[in-house]
Amino acid sequence: MYKLLPILLVAYGLAVTTEDIYDNSWALIIGINKYENAQNLNYAVNDAKSIHSILVENYDFPIDNVKMLLNEKATYNNIRKQFSEISKSAEHNDRVLIFFAGHGETLDLPGGGEKGYLLPYEGDSEELYLTAMPMNELREIALMSKAKHILYLIDACYGGIAALGSRGLDAKKTPNYIHKITKNKARQVITAGGRGEQVIEKSEWGHSAFTKNINLALSNGNGDLNGDNVITASELSLYIHDKVTIDTDNQQTPQFGQMISQEGEFIFFVSDSSYISINEKDRKFNELMKKYTALEKQVEYLKGLNELQDL
Repeated sequence: MYKLLPILLVAYGLAVTTEDIYDNSWALIIGINKYENAQNLNYAVNDAKSIHSILVENYDFPIDNVKMLLNEKATYNNIRKQFSEISKSAEHNDRVLIFFAGHGETLDLPGGGEKGYLLPYEGDSEELYLTAMPMNELREIALMSKAKHILYLIDACYGGIAALGSRGLDAKKTPNYIHKITKNKARQVITAGGRGEQVIEKSEWGHSAFTKNINLALSNGNGDLNGDNVITASELSLYIHDKVTIDTDNQQTPQFGQMISQEGEFIFFVSDSSYISINEKDRKFNELMKKYTALEKQVEYLKGLNELQDL
């Protein structure tokens, strides 16, 4: 019976980490302050660099797997080349994050509806078809990739988001929620705002409102809304939606959607700890020790009975 305690402690000590869910992590980060044919931005490069730091330092993205294109490097051809490379590099059990900070444009379609574009360094709003990246192409890239989970964080405002909607599993009502969302595929997108809205950036932040709040959500763990030490893309979107709306006085409202019908979730592990929060772990450990103590007393009682019977 005395051998039971170390066995229980080993079982208690098992923690699910990034390595248990993903074999590898990949990211492409794009930030454009200077444009050839569009108004310059102030903090898109800062935004990109901050996301790079958070992914590498906080969330176990190997630095060699995180590619960054800034300003004149973020051309139409270079962006497409990096999309192609990352889609080919990521394997079936990997995650991929794409971050873009720059201009977005919306084109009205003759038959109604609209189409969104991201402007590369040389992008021209008068020649979107020839010079810009259509958002529906991001969906095509996501569908071509073998990666298990893909998340687009788009710090740009435009219409025609290439997504199916934001319905997903309910963490409180779904049994084995974490297991299910990490097992299923995910192709998700969070954007800074919708058509007709402007990306708000301020010198006091040194960032846009969108990236400022991504940083707060991820670097401080503020995006872990249910306290399970895991930030899902859905949680991140809820946090950003509320905070950006407040910071911009309702001028900018982030959008979220799924690109495929599966209900998987891109996830970040807060401090790469287990799914169980520290307080919950302490509670479970105390319960475990109480059960062990009760079992130990039962063993002593049974041993005493056996000794009496032998007299």
